Amino acid sequence: MVKLTIKKSGINGEGIAYRNHSPVFISGALPEETVIAEITAEKEKYAVAQLQKILVRSKRRVKPACRCQKECGGCPLMTASYDLQKEIKVQLLEEALYKYGNVRSHFIRDMRGCEKELGYRNQLKLPVHEEDGKLTTGMFSADSNRFVAVRNCPVHDPLLEKTRVSVLKVLNAHHFPAWSLKRQEGLRYLIMRIMEGKIQCTLVTGRGTVPEEIASELAAIPAVSGVYQSVQSARKATEMFGTRPFLLAGGEDLPLTVKNIEFRLSPQSFFQLNTEQALKLYETAVSKIDPCDVLVEAYCGIGAMSFLAADKAKKIIGIESVKDAVRNAAETAERNGFRHLSFMHADAAEGLRKIAETEKVGCLLMDPPRSGLDDAMIEAILAADPKKIIYISCNPATLGKNLKKLKHAYHVVTVIPFDLFPQTPHIESVTVLERG
Repeated sequence: MVKLTIKKSGINGEGIAYRNHSPVFISGALPEETVIAEITAEKEKYAVAQLQKILVRSKRRVKPACRCQKECGGCPLMTASYDLQKEIKVQLLEEALYKYGNVRSHFIRDMRGCEKELGYRNQLKLPVHEEDGKLTTGMFSADSNRFVAVRNCPVHDPLLEKTRVSVLKVLNAHHFPAWSLKRQEGLRYLIMRIMEGKIQCTLVTGRGTVPEEIASELAAIPAVSGVYQSVQSARKATEMFGTRPFLLAGGEDLPLTVKNIEFRLSPQSFFQLNTEQALKLYETAVSKIDPCDVLVEAYCGIGAMSFLAADKAKKIIGIESVKDAVRNAAETAERNGFRHLSFMHADAAEGLRKIAETEKVGCLLMDPPRSGLDDAMIEAILAADPKKIIYISCNPATLGKNLKKLKHAYHVVTVIPFDLFPQTPHIESVTVLERG
Protein backbone atom coordinates (compact mmCIF):
# COMPACT_ATOMS: atom_id res chain seq x y z
CA MET A 1 0.00 0.00 0.00
CA VAL A 2 1.21 3.48 -0.81
CA LYS A 3 0.04 6.97 0.08
CA LEU A 4 -0.17 9.24 -2.95
CA THR A 5 -1.40 12.71 -3.89
CA ILE A 6 -3.24 13.05 -7.20
CA LYS A 7 -1.77 15.79 -9.37
CA LYS A 8 -3.98 15.61 -12.47
CA SER A 9 -6.27 13.39 -14.56
CA GLY A 10 -5.33 11.08 -17.42
CA ILE A 11 -6.94 10.57 -20.83
CA ASN A 12 -9.25 7.86 -19.45
CA GLY A 13 -10.38 9.97 -16.50
CA GLU A 14 -8.10 8.24 -14.01
CA GLY A 15 -6.10 10.12 -11.37
CA ILE A 16 -2.34 10.49 -11.88
CA ALA A 17 0.06 10.63 -8.95
CA TYR A 18 3.87 10.44 -9.00
CA ARG A 19 6.15 8.03 -7.17
CA ASN A 20 9.90 8.46 -7.64
CA HIS A 21 9.10 10.84 -10.54
CA SER A 22 7.18 8.07 -12.31
CA PRO A 23 3.41 8.32 -12.95
CA VAL A 24 0.96 6.07 -11.13
CA PHE A 25 -2.52 5.70 -12.67
CA ILE A 26 -5.39 5.29 -10.21
CA SER A 27 -8.95 4.88 -11.47
CA GLY A 28 -11.57 6.69 -9.37
CA ALA A 29 -9.19 9.29 -7.91
CA LEU A 30 -9.53 13.03 -8.58
CA PRO A 31 -6.97 15.84 -8.70
CA GLU A 32 -5.88 17.24 -5.30
CA GLU A 33 -6.96 14.09 -3.44
CA THR A 34 -4.66 12.14 -1.16
CA VAL A 35 -5.29 8.42 -1.34
CA ILE A 36 -4.14 5.02 -0.19
CA ALA A 37 -3.67 2.74 -3.19
CA GLU A 38 -2.36 -0.73 -3.94
CA ILE A 39 0.09 -1.10 -6.81
CA THR A 40 -1.30 -3.75 -9.18
CA ALA A 41 1.08 -3.43 -12.12
CA GLU A 42 4.65 -2.18 -12.35
CA LYS A 43 5.81 -1.13 -15.82
CA GLU A 44 9.12 0.31 -16.97
CA LYS A 45 7.88 3.90 -17.12
CA TYR A 46 4.69 3.88 -15.04
CA ALA A 47 2.59 1.93 -12.55
CA VAL A 48 -1.10 1.12 -12.15
CA ALA A 49 -2.75 1.11 -8.73
CA GLN A 50 -6.14 0.33 -7.27
CA LEU A 51 -7.81 2.92 -5.08
CA GLN A 52 -8.27 1.64 -1.50
CA LYS A 53 -9.14 4.72 0.54
CA ILE A 54 -9.46 8.48 0.09
CA LEU A 55 -7.69 10.31 2.91
CA VAL A 56 -8.25 13.86 1.63
CA ARG A 57 -11.30 14.29 -0.62
CA SER A 58 -11.55 16.87 -3.37
CA LYS A 59 -14.02 19.64 -2.52
CA ARG A 60 -15.35 19.11 -6.03
CA ARG A 61 -16.09 15.41 -5.67
CA VAL A 62 -19.82 14.68 -6.05
CA LYS A 63 -22.10 11.67 -5.69
CA PRO A 64 -22.43 9.90 -9.07
CA ALA A 65 -25.87 9.92 -10.71
CA CYS A 66 -25.52 6.24 -11.66
CA ARG A 67 -25.43 3.31 -9.24
CA CYS A 68 -23.12 1.25 -11.46
CA GLN A 69 -20.78 4.11 -12.39
CA LYS A 70 -17.74 2.46 -10.85
CA GLU A 71 -18.37 -1.01 -12.31
CA CYS A 72 -19.43 0.14 -15.78
CA GLY A 73 -16.57 2.57 -16.33
CA GLY A 74 -18.34 4.42 -19.14
CA CYS A 75 -18.54 7.71 -17.19
CA PRO A 76 -15.30 7.96 -15.18
CA LEU A 77 -15.73 11.68 -14.43
CA MET A 78 -19.22 11.36 -12.96
CA THR A 79 -17.73 11.78 -9.47
CA ALA A 80 -16.39 15.24 -10.39
CA SER A 81 -18.36 18.49 -10.42
CA TYR A 82 -19.06 19.76 -13.90
CA ASP A 83 -16.69 22.72 -13.50
CA LEU A 84 -13.90 20.28 -12.63
CA GLN A 85 -14.81 18.07 -15.58
CA LYS A 86 -14.39 20.99 -17.97
CA GLU A 87 -11.05 21.95 -16.42
CA ILE A 88 -9.81 18.37 -16.79
CA LYS A 89 -10.81 18.26 -20.47
CA VAL A 90 -9.10 21.53 -21.32
CA GLN A 91 -5.97 20.32 -19.52
CA LEU A 92 -6.00 17.09 -21.56
CA LEU A 93 -6.40 19.07 -24.79
CA GLU A 94 -3.57 21.47 -23.90
CA GLU A 95 -1.20 18.64 -22.94
CA ALA A 96 -1.89 16.58 -26.05
CA LEU A 97 -1.57 19.47 -28.50
CA TYR A 98 1.73 20.56 -26.98
CA LYS A 99 3.11 17.01 -26.65
CA TYR A 100 2.20 15.81 -30.14
CA GLY A 101 1.91 19.01 -32.17
CA ASN A 102 3.96 21.63 -30.32
CA VAL A 103 0.84 23.81 -30.23
CA ARG A 104 0.93 26.10 -27.23
CA SER A 105 -1.99 26.67 -24.88
CA HIS A 106 -2.52 30.34 -25.83
CA PHE A 107 -4.18 29.14 -29.05
CA ILE A 108 -6.87 27.34 -27.04
CA ARG A 109 -10.01 29.30 -26.25
CA ASP A 110 -12.52 28.90 -23.40
CA MET A 111 -14.45 25.65 -23.15
CA ARG A 112 -17.95 25.68 -24.64
CA GLY A 113 -19.79 23.69 -21.97
CA CYS A 114 -22.94 21.62 -22.32
CA GLU A 115 -26.26 22.76 -20.83
CA LYS A 116 -27.33 19.15 -20.23
CA GLU A 117 -25.01 17.22 -17.95
CA LEU A 118 -27.30 14.16 -18.11
CA GLY A 119 -29.85 12.82 -20.59
CA TYR A 120 -28.00 14.25 -23.60
CA ARG A 121 -27.03 11.12 -25.55
CA ASN A 122 -29.23 10.46 -28.60
CA GLN A 123 -27.94 6.96 -29.33
CA LEU A 124 -27.19 3.76 -27.45
CA LYS A 125 -25.07 0.91 -28.81
CA LEU A 126 -25.02 -1.84 -26.21
CA PRO A 127 -23.95 -5.48 -26.10
CA VAL A 128 -26.61 -7.97 -25.03
CA HIS A 129 -26.25 -10.84 -22.55
CA GLU A 130 -28.62 -13.29 -20.97
CA GLU A 131 -29.14 -13.20 -17.21
CA ASP A 132 -31.52 -15.58 -15.45
CA GLY A 133 -32.98 -16.57 -18.80
CA LYS A 134 -33.67 -12.98 -19.91
CA LEU A 135 -31.93 -10.58 -22.28
CA THR A 136 -30.26 -7.58 -20.68
CA THR A 137 -28.11 -4.77 -22.04
CA GLY A 138 -24.98 -3.37 -20.45
CA MET A 139 -21.31 -2.58 -20.88
CA PHE A 140 -18.04 -4.43 -20.57
CA SER A 141 -16.08 -3.19 -17.58
CA ALA A 142 -12.96 -1.24 -18.55
CA ASP A 143 -10.00 -3.42 -19.60
CA SER A 144 -11.92 -6.65 -19.11
CA ASN A 145 -14.45 -9.03 -20.64
CA ARG A 146 -16.68 -8.76 -17.56
CA PHE A 147 -20.22 -7.80 -18.55
CA VAL A 148 -21.95 -5.23 -16.33
CA ALA A 149 -25.73 -5.06 -16.69
CA VAL A 150 -26.94 -1.46 -16.89
CA ARG A 151 -30.54 -1.17 -15.70
CA ASN A 152 -30.77 2.57 -16.30
CA CYS A 153 -28.26 4.89 -17.95
CA PRO A 154 -28.69 8.55 -16.92
CA VAL A 155 -26.66 9.97 -19.83
CA HIS A 156 -29.11 8.53 -22.38
CA ASP A 157 -32.10 10.56 -23.52
CA PRO A 158 -34.89 9.60 -21.04
CA LEU A 159 -37.31 8.51 -23.78
CA LEU A 160 -34.58 6.43 -25.38
CA GLU A 161 -34.00 4.68 -22.04
CA LYS A 162 -37.69 4.08 -21.49
CA THR A 163 -38.02 2.60 -24.96
CA ARG A 164 -34.96 0.37 -24.50
CA VAL A 165 -36.73 -1.25 -21.55
CA SER A 166 -39.86 -1.78 -23.68
CA VAL A 167 -37.83 -3.34 -26.50
CA LEU A 168 -36.23 -5.83 -24.12
CA LYS A 169 -39.64 -6.62 -22.65
CA VAL A 170 -40.99 -7.59 -26.09
CA LEU A 171 -37.94 -9.66 -26.95
CA ASN A 172 -38.04 -11.47 -23.62
CA ALA A 173 -41.77 -12.18 -23.95
CA HIS A 174 -40.92 -14.09 -27.14
CA HIS A 175 -37.86 -15.75 -25.54
CA PHE A 176 -35.59 -14.30 -28.21
CA PRO A 177 -32.11 -15.74 -27.54
CA ALA A 178 -28.90 -13.91 -26.78
CA TRP A 179 -25.93 -14.25 -29.14
CA SER A 180 -24.27 -17.64 -29.17
CA LEU A 181 -20.91 -17.96 -30.88
CA LYS A 182 -21.37 -21.71 -31.15
CA ARG A 183 -24.80 -21.50 -32.81
CA GLN A 184 -23.97 -18.27 -34.67
CA GLU A 185 -27.40 -16.84 -33.84
CA GLY A 186 -29.21 -14.67 -31.31
CA LEU A 187 -29.18 -10.96 -30.39
CA ARG A 188 -25.65 -9.58 -30.15
CA TYR A 189 -26.10 -5.81 -29.89
CA LEU A 190 -29.00 -3.40 -29.49
CA ILE A 191 -28.60 -0.09 -31.33
CA MET A 192 -31.17 2.68 -30.92
CA ARG A 193 -31.17 6.35 -31.92
CA ILE A 194 -33.66 9.11 -31.14
CA MET A 195 -34.33 12.28 -33.12
CA GLU A 196 -37.27 14.63 -32.56
CA GLY A 197 -39.06 12.10 -30.37
CA LYS A 198 -38.80 9.25 -32.90
CA ILE A 199 -36.65 6.19 -32.36
CA GLN A 200 -34.84 3.94 -34.81
CA CYS A 201 -34.18 0.43 -33.45
CA THR A 202 -31.62 -1.96 -34.95
CA LEU A 203 -31.20 -5.55 -33.80
CA VAL A 204 -27.69 -6.79 -34.55
CA THR A 205 -27.99 -10.55 -34.63
CA GLY A 206 -26.22 -13.67 -35.73
CA ARG A 207 -27.54 -15.70 -38.62
CA GLY A 208 -31.26 -16.25 -38.81
CA THR A 209 -34.34 -14.13 -39.14
CA VAL A 210 -36.33 -12.02 -36.69
CA PRO A 211 -39.94 -13.30 -36.67
CA GLU A 212 -42.41 -10.90 -38.26
CA GLU A 213 -44.53 -10.93 -35.10
CA ILE A 214 -41.63 -9.64 -33.01
CA ALA A 215 -40.74 -6.93 -35.53
CA SER A 216 -44.38 -5.76 -35.63
CA GLU A 217 -44.62 -5.60 -31.84
CA LEU A 218 -41.39 -3.61 -31.64
CA ALA A 219 -42.63 -1.17 -34.30
CA ALA A 220 -45.84 -0.73 -32.27
CA ILE A 221 -43.94 0.57 -29.23
CA PRO A 222 -44.70 4.31 -28.81
CA ALA A 223 -41.92 6.46 -30.37
CA VAL A 224 -40.41 3.58 -32.41
CA SER A 225 -40.48 4.66 -36.06
CA GLY A 226 -38.55 1.81 -37.66
CA VAL A 227 -37.11 -1.60 -36.79
CA TYR A 228 -34.03 -2.92 -38.60
CA GLN A 229 -31.82 -6.00 -38.54
CA SER A 230 -28.10 -6.27 -39.26
CA VAL A 231 -26.31 -9.64 -39.28
CA GLN A 232 -22.91 -9.69 -37.58
CA SER A 233 -21.57 -13.22 -37.19
CA ALA A 234 -17.82 -12.52 -37.21
CA ARG A 235 -16.08 -14.23 -34.30
CA LYS A 236 -14.15 -11.07 -33.34
CA ALA A 237 -16.22 -8.21 -34.67
CA THR A 238 -14.45 -4.82 -34.81
CA GLU A 239 -17.71 -3.08 -35.72
CA MET A 240 -21.14 -3.57 -34.16
CA PHE A 241 -22.91 -3.38 -37.50
CA GLY A 242 -22.44 -6.36 -39.78
CA THR A 243 -24.46 -6.41 -42.98
CA ARG A 244 -26.13 -3.24 -44.18
CA PRO A 245 -29.22 -2.85 -41.92
CA PHE A 246 -32.46 -3.86 -43.60
CA LEU A 247 -35.94 -2.72 -42.63
CA LEU A 248 -38.16 -5.20 -40.78
CA ALA A 249 -41.09 -2.96 -39.86
CA GLY A 250 -42.13 0.69 -39.73
CA GLY A 251 -40.74 3.69 -41.60
CA GLU A 252 -37.37 3.77 -43.29
CA ASP A 253 -35.18 6.71 -42.18
CA LEU A 254 -35.15 8.90 -39.07
CA PRO A 255 -36.09 12.59 -39.55
CA LEU A 256 -33.97 15.49 -38.30
CA THR A 257 -34.78 19.15 -38.97
CA VAL A 258 -32.01 21.74 -38.74
CA LYS A 259 -32.57 25.39 -39.76
CA ASN A 260 -35.72 24.36 -41.67
CA ILE A 261 -33.73 21.73 -43.58
CA GLU A 262 -35.13 18.22 -43.22
CA PHE A 263 -32.50 15.47 -43.02
CA ARG A 264 -32.98 11.71 -43.02
CA LEU A 265 -30.73 9.31 -41.11
CA SER A 266 -30.34 5.65 -41.94
CA PRO A 267 -29.04 3.42 -39.10
CA GLN A 268 -25.38 3.62 -40.18
CA SER A 269 -25.38 7.34 -41.02
CA PHE A 270 -23.14 9.27 -38.65
CA PHE A 271 -24.45 12.10 -36.53
CA GLN A 272 -22.97 13.41 -33.28
CA LEU A 273 -24.34 11.75 -30.13
CA ASN A 274 -25.31 15.05 -28.49
CA THR A 275 -27.75 16.71 -30.89
CA GLU A 276 -28.09 20.15 -29.25
CA GLN A 277 -24.39 20.62 -28.58
CA ALA A 278 -23.44 19.22 -31.99
CA LEU A 279 -25.46 21.93 -33.71
CA LYS A 280 -23.60 24.59 -31.71
CA LEU A 281 -20.31 22.92 -32.68
CA TYR A 282 -21.31 22.85 -36.35
CA GLU A 283 -22.48 26.46 -36.33
CA THR A 284 -19.15 27.55 -34.81
CA ALA A 285 -17.19 25.60 -37.42
CA VAL A 286 -19.26 27.04 -40.27
CA SER A 287 -18.85 30.58 -38.91
CA LYS A 288 -15.08 30.25 -39.46
CA ILE A 289 -15.46 29.57 -43.21
CA ASP A 290 -14.58 32.48 -45.48
CA PRO A 291 -16.69 32.86 -48.65
CA CYS A 292 -15.06 30.89 -51.46
CA ASP A 293 -15.73 29.29 -54.83
CA VAL A 294 -15.32 25.67 -53.72
CA LEU A 295 -15.86 24.23 -50.24
CA VAL A 296 -15.16 20.57 -49.55
CA GLU A 297 -16.51 18.75 -46.50
CA ALA A 298 -14.59 15.53 -45.87
CA TYR A 299 -16.05 12.77 -43.66
CA CYS A 300 -19.35 14.61 -44.17
CA GLY A 301 -21.83 11.99 -42.91
CA ILE A 302 -25.31 13.23 -43.88
CA GLY A 303 -23.79 16.58 -44.87
CA ALA A 304 -25.21 18.67 -42.01
CA MET A 305 -22.37 21.20 -42.07
CA SER A 306 -22.44 21.45 -45.86
CA PHE A 307 -26.07 22.55 -45.70
CA LEU A 308 -25.39 24.98 -42.85
CA ALA A 309 -22.60 26.46 -44.99
CA ALA A 310 -24.76 26.62 -48.13
CA ASP A 311 -24.28 30.38 -48.55
CA LYS A 312 -20.51 30.24 -48.00
CA ALA A 313 -19.48 28.86 -51.40
CA LYS A 314 -20.56 28.69 -55.03
CA LYS A 315 -19.98 24.94 -55.03
CA ILE A 316 -19.94 22.55 -52.07
CA ILE A 317 -18.83 18.92 -52.34
CA GLY A 318 -19.16 16.38 -49.52
CA ILE A 319 -17.10 13.20 -49.26
CA GLU A 320 -18.31 10.21 -47.22
CA SER A 321 -17.38 6.50 -47.11
CA VAL A 322 -20.78 5.24 -45.83
CA LYS A 323 -23.03 4.75 -48.86
CA ASP A 324 -26.31 5.21 -46.99
CA ALA A 325 -25.12 8.54 -45.55
CA VAL A 326 -24.27 9.75 -49.06
CA ARG A 327 -27.75 8.72 -50.18
CA ASN A 328 -29.28 10.61 -47.23
CA ALA A 329 -27.25 13.75 -48.06
CA ALA A 330 -28.04 13.65 -51.79
CA GLU A 331 -31.76 13.22 -51.09
CA THR A 332 -31.67 16.19 -48.69
CA ALA A 333 -30.03 18.37 -51.35
CA GLU A 334 -32.64 17.32 -53.93
CA ARG A 335 -35.57 17.72 -51.54
CA ASN A 336 -34.50 21.20 -50.42
CA GLY A 337 -33.35 22.51 -53.80
CA PHE A 338 -29.62 22.91 -53.03
CA ARG A 339 -28.32 22.48 -56.56
CA HIS A 340 -24.80 23.68 -55.77
CA LEU A 341 -24.31 20.88 -53.19
CA SER A 342 -23.20 17.41 -54.26
CA PHE A 343 -21.96 14.34 -52.40
CA MET A 344 -19.61 11.56 -53.40
CA HIS A 345 -19.15 8.06 -52.00
CA ALA A 346 -15.41 7.70 -51.51
CA ASP A 347 -12.55 7.44 -49.08
CA ALA A 348 -11.70 10.95 -47.89
CA ALA A 349 -8.20 11.06 -49.40
CA GLU A 350 -9.31 9.50 -52.67
CA GLY A 351 -12.26 11.89 -52.96
CA LEU A 352 -10.20 15.00 -52.17
CA ARG A 353 -7.54 14.03 -54.74
CA LYS A 354 -10.23 13.53 -57.38
CA ILE A 355 -11.87 16.89 -56.62
CA ALA A 356 -8.52 18.72 -56.69
CA GLU A 357 -7.88 17.47 -60.24
CA THR A 358 -10.59 19.79 -61.59
CA GLU A 359 -11.34 22.26 -58.78
CA LYS A 360 -9.36 24.78 -56.75
CA VAL A 361 -10.43 24.04 -53.17
CA GLY A 362 -10.85 27.27 -51.24
CA CYS A 363 -11.71 25.76 -47.85
CA LEU A 364 -11.62 22.25 -46.42
CA LEU A 365 -14.04 21.37 -43.62
CA MET A 366 -13.54 17.98 -41.96
CA ASP A 367 -14.66 15.88 -39.01
CA PRO A 368 -12.61 12.64 -39.12
CA PRO A 369 -13.02 9.63 -36.80
CA ARG A 370 -11.02 9.23 -33.57
CA SER A 371 -8.08 7.82 -35.53
CA GLY A 372 -7.70 11.22 -37.18
CA LEU A 373 -6.22 11.79 -40.63
CA ASP A 374 -4.15 9.01 -42.18
CA ASP A 375 -0.98 9.75 -44.18
CA ALA A 376 -2.87 9.52 -47.47
CA MET A 377 -5.29 12.23 -46.34
CA ILE A 378 -2.47 14.48 -45.11
CA GLU A 379 -0.79 14.14 -48.53
CA ALA A 380 -4.10 14.83 -50.31
CA ILE A 381 -4.66 17.98 -48.23
CA LEU A 382 -1.17 19.33 -48.90
CA ALA A 383 -1.59 18.59 -52.61
CA ALA A 384 -5.04 20.23 -52.79
CA ASP A 385 -3.60 23.24 -50.97
CA PRO A 386 -6.82 24.83 -49.63
CA LYS A 387 -6.42 28.35 -48.30
CA LYS A 388 -8.18 27.49 -45.04
CA ILE A 389 -8.89 24.32 -43.05
CA ILE A 390 -11.56 23.84 -40.37
CA TYR A 391 -10.74 20.63 -38.47
CA ILE A 392 -13.25 19.18 -35.99
CA SER A 393 -11.58 16.60 -33.76
CA CYS A 394 -12.75 14.20 -31.06
CA ASN A 395 -9.24 13.03 -30.13
CA PRO A 396 -6.64 15.55 -28.90
CA ALA A 397 -3.74 13.11 -29.44
CA THR A 398 -4.45 12.41 -33.11
CA LEU A 399 -5.28 16.09 -33.64
CA GLY A 400 -1.86 17.04 -32.26
CA LYS A 401 -0.08 14.50 -34.48
CA ASN A 402 -1.98 15.70 -37.55
CA LEU A 403 -1.28 19.36 -36.78
CA LYS A 404 2.44 18.65 -36.51
CA LYS A 405 2.42 17.49 -40.15
CA LEU A 406 0.05 20.16 -41.42
CA LYS A 407 2.09 22.92 -39.76
CA HIS A 408 4.71 22.58 -42.52
CA ALA A 409 2.26 24.42 -44.77
CA TYR A 410 -0.33 25.87 -42.38
CA HIS A 411 -0.41 27.78 -39.12
CA VAL A 412 -2.90 27.33 -36.29
CA VAL A 413 -5.20 30.33 -35.82
CA THR A 414 -7.36 29.06 -32.97
CA VAL A 415 -8.58 25.94 -31.17
CA ILE A 416 -12.08 26.03 -29.65
CA PRO A 417 -12.92 23.21 -27.19
CA PHE A 418 -16.46 21.84 -26.96
CA ASP A 419 -17.92 19.44 -24.42
CA LEU A 420 -20.33 17.03 -26.07
CA PHE A 421 -19.90 14.23 -23.54
CA PRO A 422 -20.33 15.30 -19.89
CA GLN A 423 -19.30 12.68 -17.29
CA THR A 424 -16.57 11.37 -19.63
CA PRO A 425 -13.05 12.62 -20.47
CA HIS A 426 -13.90 12.93 -24.19
CA ILE A 427 -13.56 16.37 -25.75
CA GLU A 428 -14.33 17.81 -29.17
CA SER A 429 -12.61 20.84 -30.66
CA VAL A 430 -12.71 23.12 -33.69
CA THR A 431 -9.27 24.03 -35.03
CA VAL A 432 -8.83 26.74 -37.65
CA LEU A 433 -5.73 26.62 -39.85
CA GLU A 434 -4.61 29.04 -42.56
CA ARG A 435 -2.07 28.51 -45.30
CA GLY A 436 1.42 30.00 -44.97
